Amino acid sequence: MAIAPVNKFLSVAVPVTPGEQKLYEVPTGTSAILLYAQVSNVGINTYPTVTFIHRREARSTGIKRDIRIIKDIEVPPNDAAVLVDGRLVLEKTATTLDRLYIKGTQLGIGTITDVEYSPYSGIATVTTMNPHGFSVNDQIAMVGIAFTCSSNAGITTTIFPDPPQSSTVDTIVDVVGTSRTFTSVIGGTGAQFVDHFYNASPHNFVKAVNNSTISGGDYTHTFKSGLSTSVGAVVMGGDYTHKFVSAAPSCIQIQSGGSGTLTPVYADYTASNGNLVLKFASNPGLANGSTVSIATTSIVMQCEMDNFATNHSYPRVGDPAQGQNLTISGAAGTAFTVNVGASATTAHTPSAAAYTPSTGELVLTIPAGYNLNKSQTTLTAASGTTYDAKTGILTVTAANHGLALGRRIRFDDESLSFQCTKDGGVGIHKYPRATDPESKKWVTITDYTNNTFTVGITSAGASGDYPHTFVTGVSQGIKVAADSIRIGDNSLIYTCAMDNNGTSHSYPRSTDPYYRNAISIGATTTTTITAFVGKSPIKYFNPSNAFYDPTTGDLKLTIDAGYNLRGQTLHSITGASYTPTTGQLDLTITGHSFVVGDKIRIQERSLTFTCDKDLRRTSHTYPRQTDPWYNKWLVVTVINVNTIRVNVGQSSNTSTHYFQSALANCIKKQGESIKLANSGFTFTCAMDGNSTEHAYPRSTDPYYNTSVGIGTTTTDSITVHVGKSPSGGMVGPLQMEFIASVLENSTG
Repeated sequence: MAIAPVNKFLSVAVPVTPGEQKLYEVPTGTSAILLYAQVSNVGINTYPTVTFIHRREARSTGIKRDIRIIKDIEVPPNDAAVLVDGRLVLEKTATTLDRLYIKGTQLGIGTITDVEYSPYSGIATVTTMNPHGFSVNDQIAMVGIAFTCSSNAGITTTIFPDPPQSSTVDTIVDVVGTSRTFTSVIGGTGAQFVDHFYNASPHNFVKAVNNSTISGGDYTHTFKSGLSTSVGAVVMGGDYTHKFVSAAPSCIQIQSGGSGTLTPVYADYTASNGNLVLKFASNPGLANGSTVSIATTSIVMQCEMDNFATNHSYPRVGDPAQGQNLTISGAAGTAFTVNVGASATTAHTPSAAAYTPSTGELVLTIPAGYNLNKSQTTLTAASGTTYDAKTGILTVTAANHGLALGRRIRFDDESLSFQCTKDGGVGIHKYPRATDPESKKWVTITDYTNNTFTVGITSAGASGDYPHTFVTGVSQGIKVAADSIRIGDNSLIYTCAMDNNGTSHSYPRSTDPYYRNAISIGATTTTTITAFVGKSPIKYFNPSNAFYDPTTGDLKLTIDAGYNLRGQTLHSITGASYTPTTGQLDLTITGHSFVVGDKIRIQERSLTFTCDKDLRRTSHTYPRQTDPWYNKWLVVTVINVNTIRVNVGQSSNTSTHYFQSALANCIKKQGESIKLANSGFTFTCAMDGNSTEHAYPRSTDPYYNTSVGIGTTTTDSITVHVGKSPSGGMVGPLQMEFIASVLENSTG
């Protein structure tokens, strides 16, 4: 009978440190039997508890299973708790890895935020987040302190102490009871002088839940106010500059004072008085008082109301000049003038503005009698509708539609269904899709008959140049543009549920679809008008990796390329004015595009001021690390053409401050905002040896259930600032000691 050789008996004796700690791992090539284990209470009048864990890991999958031998057993003062009195078989095989852990719960545990270690003396100066409560000569235990070393010679770990050990408080900095700093001798001297640099506790990404990263604005918006801007908040009418594009041949019919037709080569319309100056290649031979008529939709112009982006044909059906005889005035040479009706501009400040992000509809409450009576109408695409995938020509059949050249329409998403020979006509495909260029966009009618009208949309390209067959159209799925309005830049102020209504935001911003653009009116009542300003759908992302830097507070998320989120931008200032009694800081950024609600961060010590307190003898740089606005996002509260205003807090130094200089690109403008799903990200942390998983953001974290602005970006990543975490270890009074006997046997 053969007996396996006994390699050795092993005694494990360590202090029980705060949190969870690894006690023992079976070495390669051995099996082990835990013969005995106990925890002794060495504290005074304390009643700590311990949980003893046998952790088994499946090596092929990494899945761990905790077998709690004892859970939360209380250890009385000057007594011991026997954890194992028998045999516990442990193994390390090709499939299984066994470890022993212990988790102690005790009073007086503190979080370490800084450690200065001198390799020459072996003394560690330890700072805790809250008062530590220690006295000189107290026995303590520390765990999870992370260091970077100037040399790795002879060093096998960056987490100290490893293995766990007890220490003695040597000195107390400041007053016992309120002190946050103490010293302790934790290392030897003379052997190897290696510099150690404290790190906040490293975090290791484990996983993220589905849809953990959220962008978009499908959140409740609460209207705060409408501003009376230089152009007005809600602008009606057409007192805008018009540019001539073309005129149809023979579009001017002479009604009196002559005969025949004329073709203008130029037209100049003044919206404020209604005068239209028509110019011709030669003298038309008509005197003042003669009359002419203009063919419907025969003169094409562009308009400042939509930044001259689209062509519009006049006179439209219903315009004052349509079908009318117009009297000539100002006849001279090759030109004469007719009056086609003024387009006066009126402006209103809304008392309410309800925005529904899921539909994109904005309902504005304005005074009665606003004189917009041409509300949006709807149509349904019928059988006979065709689409030429090669040219992008879409001809819609709608009986007696009443539309003419230059009118604009918008298709609801997925309101048109087609079959395509690319898949043999098997599937039904709906257009426009949310990703199509025509989604939520107005398009102009280029041709029409009584029962059809034509618009030009994006062609399908070479990959989609297949015959399309119309199937059906959604009822009332085509919106016909009516009278238009324009909303003044940044004139509507809202708060948003995305950040718990914590900040105000102004709209339309320069990035919004109807910034300095015309908006067609939808429904109307006596005191409200509805306009479609664009949906703000929620988009979800699933990061494949996440790296958190506790020193900077930055969280870098790896997501799919093409995520289409805007990151931060950098800006330089040419001037600054600080009012210490109010905390207002005005920054001069010539020609900026900031809006109310934007957030900025000012680079450390990038602004230089002098002040009257010392008669301007010395210069001072801000923000300093001690300033309340250091490394924080500040909300822009006021904007002017070349300045923005933020509040950085009042100062006890109320003397006049004088701006001297600023570093280049010292202003970071926050990018788009995202939201991190509550407890959506799982990390392990060096504070407990990466033994347990922790979900973030927690309810105590600064960006729990609120938005956070995007900082830097790459092709497949975004970085957000979620707050620094100086924590890097735990410390508590020594209350428990663990001792165990292990028998290791060779399996080789």
